[in-house]
Amino acid sequence: MARHPDLTTSSLPQAYAGSGEREPAGEPLRSEVRTDIAVIGAGITGASAALHLAQAGLSVRLVEARSVGAGGSGRAFGQVVPYLRTEPARAVADLGQDAGERLIALAADAPALVRKNVARHAIACDLDDSGLLFAAHSAAGAGTLAIRRDAWGRRGVSLPYLDAGETAAAIGGGAYHGALVEPRGCTLNPLAYVRGLVRAAIAAGARLHEESPVIGIAPAAGGWRVVTPAGSLACETVIVAAGIETGHLLPALRRRILPFRIHEAATAPLPAESLAGVLERYRALTDTRRLPSGVRRTGDGRLIVTLSGPASGCAMGDLAKGLARLRTLFPALGIESFAETWSGWVDLATDQYPRLTEPLPGLLVGYGLSGRGIGLGTALGVALAQRARGERAEETGFPDAAGRRRAWLPGSRLAVAAAAELIRRIDDRQARREAPPARSPAIRNGS
Repeated sequence: MARHPDLTTSSLPQAYAGSGEREPAGEPLRSEVRTDIAVIGAGITGASAALHLAQAGLSVRLVEARSVGAGGSGRAFGQVVPYLRTEPARAVADLGQDAGERLIALAADAPALVRKNVARHAIACDLDDSGLLFAAHSAAGAGTLAIRRDAWGRRGVSLPYLDAGETAAAIGGGAYHGALVEPRGCTLNPLAYVRGLVRAAIAAGARLHEESPVIGIAPAAGGWRVVTPAGSLACETVIVAAGIETGHLLPALRRRILPFRIHEAATAPLPAESLAGVLERYRALTDTRRLPSGVRRTGDGRLIVTLSGPASGCAMGDLAKGLARLRTLFPALGIESFAETWSGWVDLATDQYPRLTEPLPGLLVGYGLSGRGIGLGTALGVALAQRARGERAEETGFPDAAGRRRAWLPGSRLAVAAAAELIRRIDDRQARREAPPARSPAIRNGS
């Protein structure tokens, strides 16, 4: 499955791999085996599916090309957000009332599902459930937060708004127009989380096969045959949860997913006394730029920041710009360098909504998480397990045919990369041009 050099030649982030859950032990598949269900991809979605199937008493083989969490799951920012990529009104307009509301509800419940998994299976993944901050980098960004606050308010969810001064105090620095507090969200070590899910799945009876890239999926007598270089699985049902590699395994879906590159970096652990007041109550900050723009504090005192960088290719993110951002936010910390940097891929759908589809009977595919892989990926794994056990498509909550499932056109990768760079420049220019006031009048609680 592995065809992207940066994921095969670079190691997993030590900021994640060096703490929390150890990597589960999985042997390569070296023989012909029969199982009820084969799950392809040991990221969060595949691990979640394998866990729920094994708990239901089914025989499950979890097949991974490299190691558990080696793809996007083990390289994520670590923020569990109760939202889709679009606001609720847009989701309903795009998907229809029923499908839109079901997916909105799944996203809203996703952080609670993650917390439940962590607690039930005692997963050591640095979970912090104090909530998230979403800050307005511009006046337009403040308006976006107002729409979000009001939309969730109508749904009975109160999202407190902090003015500019309160936002600076909550962050420990910076200059923003204001911020929404999202109490439902949480942060964690994503690699440790997926390792914990796989550990729990193995304890429930699932078998893990690492270093076993799938080279073929074909119908066979009584179901399906999944082929790896040294072995094969005969099974009734196949679940494909392979992220950006889905299109290589299933060419008919190749144009449904566009690999979009993200970049991150982490400092070395900083002294606790230096971090006093720095993201102390809310451990993660994301602003309203349209591309990834997060800063997160970990339990061992690191700061993890998303970086500007190319949306495709193998070049790394802009370390100088990342350092400049941290220095602007927290000048007293005197951060001079990063301990490490890494990148990964997001499986970007054209409409940014995840899908659960069954192109052929017994072949179930989940794809298009579009950067919401921790929470929605966990929920998608549960839904794939439910479908494998016979539940109807509409009962899972994830759409298949709802909305317009447009395909990426030839050349889309270059076009998206160019658009991302243009959006980044526009957002940066907007942030520089619009100096926030001491207290933003754009939104007030109760207005």
